[in-house]
Amino acid sequence: MQDRRVPLDVFVGREEELARVAEVISRVEAGQPWLVAVEGEPGMGKTALARRCLAQAPGLKVLWARADQAETDLDFGIVDQLLRAAGDAVPTVPSTDGAGPAASSFAVGAHLLEVVGGQQATQAVALVIDDLQWADRRSVEALTFMLRRLSVDPVLAVVMYRGPSDRLDEATQRLLLSVENRAPVPLGGLSLDEVAALAAALDMGALGGEVVKRLYRGTGGHPLYLRAALSEGSGLDLRAPGRPPALPPSLAAAVGDHMRALPPETRSIVEMLSVLNLRLPLAQLGQAAQVDSPGALTEPAVAVGLVEWWPDEPTCPVEIRHLLVRDAIYAGITAARRRLLHARAASFVSESASWEHRVAALDRPDESLAAELERLAGEEAADDHMMLAATHLRWASDISPARAGRERRLLTAALYLADEGQGVTLRPAVEAAALSPLRSCVLGAMAEADGQLGEAERLYGQALAEARNDPASQPLAASIAARLAGTYTLRGEGDKTVTLGRWALGTGCLDPAAARQTRTRVAVGVSQAVGPREALAELEYLDADPARVDLIDVDGLSWRGVFRVGAGDLSQAVADMTASLKMVRRGATLALGQRAYGYLTLAHYLAGQWDDALLTAEQGLSAAAIHARRFDLPLLYLAAACVPAGRGATEEAEQYAGLAEEVAASLDYGQERLYAAMARALVGQAAGDYLGMADALGHWRDAAALDGRGRRDAVLWRPLLAEGLIGSGQADRAAAVLDQLRATSGQVAYMQSVLAWLDGWLAELRDSPEEAQQAYRRGEDTASTQSPFYLARLLLAHGRLLRRTGNRKDAVERLRRANDLYLALRAAPFIARTEEELAACHLPADPASKQPVLALTSRETEVAHLVGKGLSNREIAAELFISRKAVEYHLGNIYAKCGLHGRQQLRRYVEQWRQPAAV
Repeated sequence: MQDRRVPLDVFVGREEELARVAEVISRVEAGQPWLVAVEGEPGMGKTALARRCLAQAPGLKVLWARADQAETDLDFGIVDQLLRAAGDAVPTVPSTDGAGPAASSFAVGAHLLEVVGGQQATQAVALVIDDLQWADRRSVEALTFMLRRLSVDPVLAVVMYRGPSDRLDEATQRLLLSVENRAPVPLGGLSLDEVAALAAALDMGALGGEVVKRLYRGTGGHPLYLRAALSEGSGLDLRAPGRPPALPPSLAAAVGDHMRALPPETRSIVEMLSVLNLRLPLAQLGQAAQVDSPGALTEPAVAVGLVEWWPDEPTCPVEIRHLLVRDAIYAGITAARRRLLHARAASFVSESASWEHRVAALDRPDESLAAELERLAGEEAADDHMMLAATHLRWASDISPARAGRERRLLTAALYLADEGQGVTLRPAVEAAALSPLRSCVLGAMAEADGQLGEAERLYGQALAEARNDPASQPLAASIAARLAGTYTLRGEGDKTVTLGRWALGTGCLDPAAARQTRTRVAVGVSQAVGPREALAELEYLDADPARVDLIDVDGLSWRGVFRVGAGDLSQAVADMTASLKMVRRGATLALGQRAYGYLTLAHYLAGQWDDALLTAEQGLSAAAIHARRFDLPLLYLAAACVPAGRGATEEAEQYAGLAEEVAASLDYGQERLYAAMARALVGQAAGDYLGMADALGHWRDAAALDGRGRRDAVLWRPLLAEGLIGSGQADRAAAVLDQLRATSGQVAYMQSVLAWLDGWLAELRDSPEEAQQAYRRGEDTASTQSPFYLARLLLAHGRLLRRTGNRKDAVERLRRANDLYLALRAAPFIARTEEELAACHLPADPASKQPVLALTSRETEVAHLVGKGLSNREIAAELFISRKAVEYHLGNIYAKCGLHGRQQLRRYVEQWRQPAAV
């Protein structure tokens, strides 16, 4: 028998696809990030196309990674391959003993961005991910984060996956949309002419037209099927006239023919290789297959094209040529022999890889192995490897002899997946399980992940009622109570949060991390029910110095900062939330949501630190890009809208307000709609659209419409509502809102300016100028400098009234102070208003108001701000989650707009624009 070995490097056709990718590569090399998505059925030549395209672009630095179906639960497996190719490694979370679990997707994505940024310093970079459909979730999230941060970077992402794309999970579909410039490259079968070209390239000679047509019809132009047909060792001469080619009905049949023709010991080697599914050194393969002379025995499998080996490498590694070939070989092994080979493989591979083989070697349930897997899953869950823990629990469920054990393990796996936003895959199995507290808890977690808080509350409540009645279920009852307490915080029901949270803590059944999170939830409930100062008392166990707070308390520290915003201590609020977010950058996870980013942005905004507010909002949106927690988004979009609105970047602010409204409308609770309304009101505030402000927040004018969190956030939204009502002439309604604001926030230091300004303006509306003067003066006497923006509003209002009542001298003094404060903030719409008043006083406009800095974009402002702080380009890139190349690009724009030459001039320029902040 004469066998042909089909070379893997043969490539024909695909001219259109090659040209499309070549065009993309030219744009990448010119400085545009692109994503090429190669979609096709298995064996269609996706990898071959990518290799050919990249081989024709020697200017690219290629980092290649390939996903493996057996490693879909291995956290950061794909990122690890990319980083190793770049000479780096995945970071880990720091801990007291120097060890720790894998870092968060956010931290790893930021690290990958830094590494890729360093690689592109000398040449364009291509990141290639093969078999994306099997990529682990954490890698997908990290890659999504990294790709979203590209702007002017010569980076090409090439992803290959089995189509169609709508079969991919939600996280992977987000990755495909992570780059603005995208080129889909769908691959179908080869054309008739390309089939003939492939036959010629494989040294089959010039086949007759009828033979080529039969090949084409029989295989659909599928490249791998064609190779199998053209290499089939039947002695058939495809060129013989009048004899049709013997086409395999499927690849499995062709592979089966080859396997049957091999010597028995060679079949043993190939079968073991298919079970191990690894690229293996030849000597190790012989040991695993229990054969002597593995080299000689492997040669027949290489000759027929089933196996590829690399004899030029010292260890002569061997691998099955293609995954479809491997699957066909494995499918042809009898069940009994598979179990035997898996049992042998379990003792050959590493411990972490042995579990799958031990499970596959079973022919009956095994409670002992199921219990081992359950213990392993518990350890993995404690280290935050939830997807891996869920997989091991599913295996444990599959081999459990008793129904109770099967369902408990399956439901626990589903709970882990629900917490990762992946629970939908097991919903049918969960719904088919017997009624139990754990089943109701899992369904509640799935409902909460979908934003259905009413349904989550019902299911958690049902689960808790059942679990509380069973003394043996106290740990489960405590966990359910803690979850339900979290649901109540989202619904603003503080009293219920406190009651349930304290009960869960009182059981003593919560693990340390869950106990700390529950204590934080209790504090949130206290804030909603009573107020932020009382909530701070609940967190007194935290170290007063935020730098000394442990990683396990990252949520408590971030919420302490949130409460301090409401209590009026902006400086300590900023310190707490900044420290908590530094922990996140080091790899910690905010289990209770991303609100620290939103509130820190608002704290910066209130404190007049608008450039810092831009930075924090951008970081929050970056972190949220890889998470599906919709209830975090309206607050983050509100935060992102604040500074653009205040600086007159109307289009940018409008975009964020619209996004906030869109997400809030999809949720079944009101607080997020309030955040969206605030974003819309800020847009109206900058435009002087007071009626629009009042309309946006009108639903919350009546205190009866508020939930607990709306009352907690009164310091943020009620001033906007009062401003809109006064500006649109609704005096009585404005007075009622001011009374509410005074009752809830009268002791907050930075609110003194707000209350005085609004009281005075309301008095003007009621035609009581003397009363207005008194309010304005009282405000100036007691005003806090914590919030320059509010102080400027007070000074502008007072100056305007003084001008109108003939006191030009005092009016000018206040208007200039207001103008200086607005210039420091670069609040263009408000600068224009002070200039109008100064012009009415017959004074020229301040030259500083015409500075080119006012024309900088938000990103350029961020870069300039960090240069002013003395950061290097590398440090700026790390702070903004962009590449160093992007920093250089923005610096070039800043220098051109401001007429500057170099970093030192920019630092002095930034220092000058900050000067008025001291007023």
